[in-house]
Amino acid sequence: MKNLLTAAFTVLLLCTVATSVFATAPGPSDATSPPPTSASAVGQVLCFGSTITLQGPQDVGGVNYARYQWYKLDNAGVKQLVKDATSDNIYTEASAGAGYYTYQLVITNASGCSSDISDAYQIYVLPQLAPTITATTASICSNNATTTTLTANANNTNFTYTYQWTRNGTNIAGATNTTYTATETAAGSVTFGVIVAYTLNNTCTQTATQVITVVAVPGKPSIVAVP
Repeated sequence: MKNLLTAAFTVLLLCTVATSVFATAPGPSDATSPPPTSASAVGQVLCFGSTITLQGPQDVGGVNYARYQWYKLDNAGVKQLVKDATSDNIYTEASAGAGYYTYQLVITNASGCSSDISDAYQIYVLPQLAPTITATTASICSNNATTTTLTANANNTNFTYTYQWTRNGTNIAGATNTTYTATETAAGSVTFGVIVAYTLNNTCTQTATQVITVVAVPGKPSIVAVP
């Protein structure tokens, strides 16, 4: 009976150690601090929903790195061991929300000698873009008789953006401001769009659209006398 209890306690202890060593620290290490002032202020700026991929040093000049211990700061600032791998210098994680993700690494060679912990490496994940367009009017007259002013609205004032306006899916040359004033010659329906990108990473884009109805201007009237 004593041996059974000892074995059960050992299994419980091992399970406890396993769950505490490989802690899960989902989401950003810091979701509240202001974004970086430039992309160079952090190691990498990623789009919302991106996968984070980090690489440690590889074996060079006969040095065999036998163990890689990856740490991540959780949202309480506590360092958590998130991967302990043998001869695997890659760490990947699906980002879960916007903010700073902070990592450190310890490497151990084949002789069991461990390095100092690395400097913190930060990645910033941008919030999801959800731009909209407001129009002074959704209906204008043909023959360039009236205009509508379209305004792009980004969802977060903590960031700066770039803009490219489109007409029926084609870029409008020089239309790169937050507003665009549209006129149309022919009657019909025209779809205007704006491609909004983060300045911190201009590959992170979203497009908003606005349909404008163009109403035909009546033809020039003629006057006749009534007999």
